[in-house]
Amino acid sequence: MAEVCAFRGIRYEPAVVQLEMVLAPPYDVISPQLQLDLYGRAMQNVVRLELGREFEDDVPGERDRYTRARDHLRAWLEEGVLVQDEQPSLYVHRHSFRPPGGGGPRERLGCFVGVEPVPHERREVLRHELTLTAPRADRLRLLQATKAQTSPIFLLYEDGAEVTHELERVASAAGPVAEAVIDGEYGAERHQLWRISDPDAVGRITSGLSRTRLFIADGHHRYETALNLGLTQVLALVSPLEDVGNVILPTHRVVPEASMRVDELAEALASQGWQTEPAVELSDALARLSSLRETAHAFAIAGAAGKVVVSRPRPAESDSPRLGLDVVVLESEILEPLLGIVPGDAAAGRLFYTRDAQEALELALAQRGVAFLVNPTTVSEMAAVAVAGEAMPQKSTYFFPKVPAGLVIMSIE
Repeated sequence: MAEVCAFRGIRYEPAVVQLEMVLAPPYDVISPQLQLDLYGRAMQNVVRLELGREFEDDVPGERDRYTRARDHLRAWLEEGVLVQDEQPSLYVHRHSFRPPGGGGPRERLGCFVGVEPVPHERREVLRHELTLTAPRADRLRLLQATKAQTSPIFLLYEDGAEVTHELERVASAAGPVAEAVIDGEYGAERHQLWRISDPDAVGRITSGLSRTRLFIADGHHRYETALNLGLTQVLALVSPLEDVGNVILPTHRVVPEASMRVDELAEALASQGWQTEPAVELSDALARLSSLRETAHAFAIAGAAGKVVVSRPRPAESDSPRLGLDVVVLESEILEPLLGIVPGDAAAGRLFYTRDAQEALELALAQRGVAFLVNPTTVSEMAAVAVAGEAMPQKSTYFFPKVPAGLVIMSIE
């Protein structure tokens, strides 16, 4: 299995900066507006490393956001804003949050480690989606410039009860070395960090993780970049596969200027054996959608002509876990045959994605289109697809909450 090891982490010095002011989400969920907001929080915010701003007078390779990230990192280390631990360590992380849509508080316990990037053919670090060229190139340029991994990939480990027990023991034995409450994507989130340098404790955790398969939940492009560069370690946060803190949010689809109205789609699907149920309020449609999750492929379709929930029973298990995904059924049985929409249309503006159901409806109304609201993919479905060596469509999983950049940084030098 892929080797897991300790490393000399680089962390913000709490005597110099307030941790809650310098953390940022990973690069791929930072909008232009959020980028500006993060720039304004503190001069030392990690966004300047993770996803720096671009300027009109930039000269690629000489003066651009990658060289500025390099210069910021060097300066912050020299000034003591960032410090590197003397001993190879592991970093236990507790992430406390509330999922959107209600529900009680949850916690996700994990650990920052170094993981050997191994080829996918070895089936030891399993992926569930394919990567795109542009994000890989971006992460490659950042790594080459900074010689550091500024944000971790997110991995799930299976059959590691002894590892989880050790992480729980560490988190309950003493107070954290760093703590911050941040304004997260859907409300307040608390981050707590414990450092482990004791060789025995480090050995128990790394040996346990090195005996189990790992699943990439988030960070496929960063993993590919580390693999292609031939790095010996990729910075990762590992968490138990079955942890209740592993939340996947749905990503809804919106087709602007749709060629069929909601009622026309419902009629066409009814003729193919789908059950159709009208809904008055969006909340009613979402509640019904959720109630059908275990037994049926179900979607709420909404637009100017109203709202309807369509469903059909889930068939018996097939040899392909991918074919059993709701998003695959939506693409293959509704979007493409009825509306002529394929995933590649997103780049051309013929297909939009959003995690907010109300936003999906409003976008459909504004664009004279149709919104397709979906149930979230489950962690078990993601794992089954990965084990089968298959890949999910784009925007099939959105793990929440995101692991922030800036808690622990790994040098590759």
